[in-house]
Amino acid sequence: MGENNVARYGTSTGRRGGHTRRNLAPSRGRKSPTRRDQRGGGVSHRAVWTIGSLVGVLSLTSVLLRAIQGAVMTPDAAYGMASIKGRAGLGGVFATQVGAQPSRWKAIYIHHSKTPGGNAATVSLVDGACGDHFVIGNGEGAADGEIQFTQRWDLQQAADPAPGVARVDPACITVCLAGDFDSATPTATQLKRLGQLVQTLQERHRISASQVWVLDVAGSAAGVGKYFPTGAFSRQLLK
Repeated sequence: MGENNVARYGTSTGRRGGHTRRNLAPSRGRKSPTRRDQRGGGVSHRAVWTIGSLVGVLSLTSVLLRAIQGAVMTPDAAYGMASIKGRAGLGGVFATQVGAQPSRWKAIYIHHSKTPGGNAATVSLVDGACGDHFVIGNGEGAADGEIQFTQRWDLQQAADPAPGVARVDPACITVCLAGDFDSATPTATQLKRLGQLVQTLQERHRISASQVWVLDVAGSAAGVGKYFPTGAFSRQLLK
């Protein structure tokens, strides 16, 4: 997390005041039509009720499975993983439409949204879509600690730069934390989930701690804000 990586984002100013990286049987016998009709109607009603119940159960099962695997959250195809606890459940972030190749990504860049809250449909927008690969909610606009991955990650596309950054390396995964950390600290759940996500990405893509970047940019969404605990976060990284 040294300043030599700042240039890779195209930041332009110096160290201080600028940018430092910190898933019927037919009835038998002769019975009146009326009786047959009544019996047939009764069976038909039960059949409809049974089919309706089955459809309901299947629908509920589908919803539960999607909640576990990542339900569609927003119009830009963000997928939420709020119900998954611990790193073991985060393997779902690699169930992307385009296969996540281990050699595709070389670095991870983290910044805040510089807004009170939000989600993948509202923060870090570029041409109406989220420019980041991941957004982690803070309880305002998305559940606290909810990890959302966007269509950009689903298609394994390069990120667009956050406001205040000229460019982002095409091999860099970007993560936006919802919140303004120049005014308040990230939530404890956000920080825990961030650590779990980054460790998972590091492990899969063999990204060293030195390639996990944050910027110290005062008053900008390009940085992590002055109240982000950079030291404590860096100690969670895989070496």
